[in-house]
Amino acid sequence: MLDRAHGHLRVRRLDRVSPLAVPVLLDIGRESVRTPADEDALLAETESLLAEALA
Repeated sequence: MLDRAHGHLRVRRLDRVSPLAVPVLLDIGRESVRTPADEDALLAETESLLAEALA
């Protein structure tokens, strides 16, 4: 796939998180949650990232 895309990709620095990057960002930080408080904190951070990406 990368061979086919070679020469057709443009890399741009964005002022905010791209909506297409959100699943990757969420997957990078994937960890097991031990307590309900930890789960609430992770959910709040996820909602914050999504709000930033969609703003």
